[in-house]
Amino acid sequence: MAGKKIRCNAIGCRERAQLIVGDCSFCQSHFCSKHRLLEDHKCSGLEDCKTQSHARNTAQLESERTQVIRGL
Repeated sequence: MAGKKIRCNAIGCRERAQLIVGDCSFCQSHFCSKHRLLEDHKCSGLEDCKTQSHARNTAQLESERTQVIRGL
């Protein structure tokens, strides 16, 4: 017996949700290939995602910062 197919959680969409890549870790919903991106399904966690990305990018840039050695 086959399991129930998971449908896209976007409003008005009845497509089958994509396995793994269609799972949103911010709103815990499942989406088809058209709605899998945060912007496409109007994710409630979009601002959290942007904040986390900004912090991660800042940390990466700080770790790669060139240090000036004076007096050589």
